Amino acid sequence: MMATRQLLGAARSRAVGSASLGLRRTMATVTDSALDKKVKQNNWEEGNFINYKKMSENLAIVRSRLNRPLAYAEKILYSHLDDPHGQEIERGVSYLRLRPDRVACQDATAQMAILQFMSAGMPSVANPTTVHCDHLIEAQQGGEKDLARAVSINKEVYDFLASACAKYNIGFWKPGSGIIHQILLENYAFPGGLLIGTDSHTPNAGGLGMAAIGVGGADAVDVMANLPWELKAPKVIGVKLTGALSGWTSPKDIILKVAGILTVKGGTGAIVEYFGPGVDSLSATGMGTICNMGAEIGATTSLFPFNDRMYDYLKATKRTEIGDFARSYAKELRQDEGAEYDQLIEINLSELEPHINGPFTPDLATPISKFAEAAKANNWPDEVKVGLIGSCTNSSYEDMSRAASIARDALNHGIKSKALFTVTPGSEQIRATIARDGQLQTFEEFGGVVLANACGPCIGQWDRQDVKKGEANSIISSYNRNFTGRNDGNPATHSFVTSPDLVVAMSIAGSLSFNPLTDTLKDKDGKDFKLSPPSGSGLPERGYDPGQDTYQAPPKDRQGVTVQVSPTSDRLQLLSPFNAWDGKDATDMPILIKAQGKTTTDHISMAGPWLKYRGHLDNISNNMLIGAINAANGEANKIKNFTTGEWGAVPAVARDYKAKGIRWVVIGDWNYGEGSSREHAALEPRHLGGLAIITRSFARIHETNLKKQGMLPLTFSDPADYDKINPDDKVDILCTELAVGKPITLRVKPANGEAFEVPLSHTFNEAQIEWFKNGSALNTMAKKAKN
Repeated sequence: MMATRQLLGAARSRAVGSASLGLRRTMATVTDSALDKKVKQNNWEEGNFINYKKMSENLAIVRSRLNRPLAYAEKILYSHLDDPHGQEIERGVSYLRLRPDRVACQDATAQMAILQFMSAGMPSVANPTTVHCDHLIEAQQGGEKDLARAVSINKEVYDFLASACAKYNIGFWKPGSGIIHQILLENYAFPGGLLIGTDSHTPNAGGLGMAAIGVGGADAVDVMANLPWELKAPKVIGVKLTGALSGWTSPKDIILKVAGILTVKGGTGAIVEYFGPGVDSLSATGMGTICNMGAEIGATTSLFPFNDRMYDYLKATKRTEIGDFARSYAKELRQDEGAEYDQLIEINLSELEPHINGPFTPDLATPISKFAEAAKANNWPDEVKVGLIGSCTNSSYEDMSRAASIARDALNHGIKSKALFTVTPGSEQIRATIARDGQLQTFEEFGGVVLANACGPCIGQWDRQDVKKGEANSIISSYNRNFTGRNDGNPATHSFVTSPDLVVAMSIAGSLSFNPLTDTLKDKDGKDFKLSPPSGSGLPERGYDPGQDTYQAPPKDRQGVTVQVSPTSDRLQLLSPFNAWDGKDATDMPILIKAQGKTTTDHISMAGPWLKYRGHLDNISNNMLIGAINAANGEANKIKNFTTGEWGAVPAVARDYKAKGIRWVVIGDWNYGEGSSREHAALEPRHLGGLAIITRSFARIHETNLKKQGMLPLTFSDPADYDKINPDDKVDILCTELAVGKPITLRVKPANGEAFEVPLSHTFNEAQIEWFKNGSALNTMAKKAKN
């Protein structure tokens, strides 16, 4: 029986996962000398070690203070506290000051993160950091050609990143290495660790029991500069898994089901923690898939307790010593018996159906048995134009093996994919291994195009040619995100997300109406046959083939390295500090736009062709809010300039206001800033003269990003007040009222009518108020460095 129970107070679970380790669970912390070992975090860096001993000591302090069983998520966070003695700890309330083990950045966000770090004036990053080149490679003709084209087009960006990494002691994964999250899982993730990454799908590393959290670049800079990282203490949602997966059901179906239960904002402010006997039937990479897509429910992160499947993966990726070390700390790498959850969801894997989610949102979950009916009822285009497998969500050896088994079954019956079919290997290691073991050849025989080891169509890096913009069509992928226009820039594309298994099956049929569990296909002779359920190894029997060496270690002597930034570049721009607050209330401000409905970071700062400007703040600001729907006219990128009376593009009007010294605000709807971690969505409004974003609610990362840039993310204390604001109203914000835990007044001045006041809420703490006063978190850092 699948159920969700919202419990009054907290849900208590006494089920303990990972029984296969056969280890006694106690409330005591580990004091054994086994934790004194020096075990390296990874095989690439010298001098960076896993510090289970310090984590154990911190936990002992916190246990003595809280005197209650702890969830696994709590154990990781509290074991990384900067001040375990004095830190206030209350779920959903306290701001935790944490010391992450490492930082990871992808190339699109790394540019701005490094530019910000450079302005801090430090000679080296203070914590282990890596940069991964995966976002700037456009899918067009196939892997090798697309990679060569990207290296040519993005040369100055790659040269900047490579030189900056060498200068500041950062590991650099070159273009073609693979997707950041797959590289992290293969090389850097370890049980019980805390990692922050400048990409929303950083939680992928939860598949190895790591609390891996997506952040904006400014947060990464804090950790790179050796400042504590601040996180509002998350609540913990428990997902208890029982039974076992079989047949066509895969790990992806677990998170598709959970997304349907919690919706895109149900995980906001919480960590999702999986446990129960069903966990042990999942591979480590399958757990990674589940954690990866947890970003789509707004969760801070998702994770699984350490178990033997993780040990097997560590061993297969040449990290047996880490696996052995984790076993010595294993009782702290899972929840305590009796741990309390703020919400509990139960899923019986034996009864779970394969799911397909979408279109246009990742939480519209439909089981396969009802999908054909839903497609017909909603008039979704039945023909599957393109099937796409891979991406950071589903590019493991197991995913590729299972998908290839289905493709081979079709080939054995003399048929291929009816839809266009693409494969995105998650890393060079995966590509090389499936090339050696034959899966790649199967996909090519099947009619597939193998793309570069990069994000590609998953993030909109897809030069799609088979349909015209505006033409309604359906595509199906094993990706994680399917907002309007996300994959191909076509708002009429109906994008569905599912497991690689169903992507292959429905690509063969070429139809959304096909159910491989019950329906038949015609073989080359016109005879009916049913596809066999997928099969495949979780780990390669002959081990992984590492493929080409694509890693650049920082040189031992970094003094002579020069960071390459051309002053005439249109892609890279050194940053200038934002102005500090003038200490006054802000009056008579126009509403730049009242955004209506879903406003994701894709709406605020689109990816696709704009990715190339991620290192140039002024140029990329030309995409600010061009996808947001204006409540005044129901159109995108068309707003009224109150000073001229003319209608224009959002960035153009904002620039005009800025040139005239006019500050402005944005009014937003629910879960504003949902989606990617990209801080450009916060930097752009700040750069173009915005003061505040006022919404019904915010997505976590975006709210923090706005604070970091010295903006005011404010919410209507009564969400219904959103409806009282008209796009042509003027507003005052009484900034002088800004104080911890107290509302701030919005005075609304209608064009026709009397002024009225609306209370606004916020989540600023004392330190964050200083960010606003000083103009940004970076300004605050620089100010402290001078004192």
